[in-house]
Amino acid sequence: MAKIFDAHCDTGFELIKNNQGLKNNLLHLDLCRMKEYESYFQVFASFIDKKNITCSPFKHCMTTLEKLRYEISRNPLDIMLIKSTKDMEQAVKENKIGAIFSIEGGEALEGSLDNLQKFYEAGVRLITLTWNYANEIADGITEESGRGLTDFGKKLISTMNDMGILIDVSHLSIQGFWDVAKLSTNPFIASHSCVKALCNHPRNLDDEQIKFLISHNCGIGINFYPDFLTNNNECDVSDIIRHFDYILNMGGEESLGLGSDFDGVSYLPSGIRGVESMKDIITAMKNHGYSNKIIENICFNNFFHILYKILGKRL
Repeated sequence: MAKIFDAHCDTGFELIKNNQGLKNNLLHLDLCRMKEYESYFQVFASFIDKKNITCSPFKHCMTTLEKLRYEISRNPLDIMLIKSTKDMEQAVKENKIGAIFSIEGGEALEGSLDNLQKFYEAGVRLITLTWNYANEIADGITEESGRGLTDFGKKLISTMNDMGILIDVSHLSIQGFWDVAKLSTNPFIASHSCVKALCNHPRNLDDEQIKFLISHNCGIGINFYPDFLTNNNECDVSDIIRHFDYILNMGGEESLGLGSDFDGVSYLPSGIRGVESMKDIITAMKNHGYSNKIIENICFNNFFHILYKILGKRL
């Protein structure tokens, strides 16, 4: 049985939208399918698109987290919330699914470090600083101005470092990426981003960004969204492997991981249905010639070790 650590999904929002539960549903992931693996750690994002919400970003984010917390409380034998290194160890020992709460879109903070503390108390241990648009922290990748970190954003990086909250630069402007690279004293991740040299999409990472992430013990989670994997009309598991290969060839054996974006994408590569297909990706890696160590690093160890390090830095 394999161990999986997936650095990004949007299932929380979809549970609310479709009035479904986490135990068993028609989405990309549920507990029944995740329990088929030896161990499964899943980052559950509370996604913010401020152009399409009817309440404040803070309240919208809290509502999603409350839904996820409720689903965890209904299934205590299967899943537990990860808030500390002790929790990580317990989840592995007891063969429970580890749920890591995250925010996708720092506008949920509404420019307030007090709100950061409230989210920490609610269990959030990872923040994707921006979605595609600008917020109080920085510009998202679709903004033409490409602004980097604001004064608040710079304070936020320092505070997140001190609090033991993992920084995620997926969706962030290029200047914002390099501002984080300059200011963060902790490793950070691009939780669900692919390789720009293989698919020229603004959301993907260029070679200089990849080199920095690898050389500073940061993480890169490959996104399964076909538009980020290939410029061709057809996409399958081999395209995911191509992105793995590229980063491994740059020396990313201890940085590369999974960032599926399950329930956050409109479609998936041919043959990929949801968490049950992680087994097929592992089979493809074996058939491609990857060693067991490389497979274990990509599927679990790399992101597990990064998160363990960050949670252990709480001051």
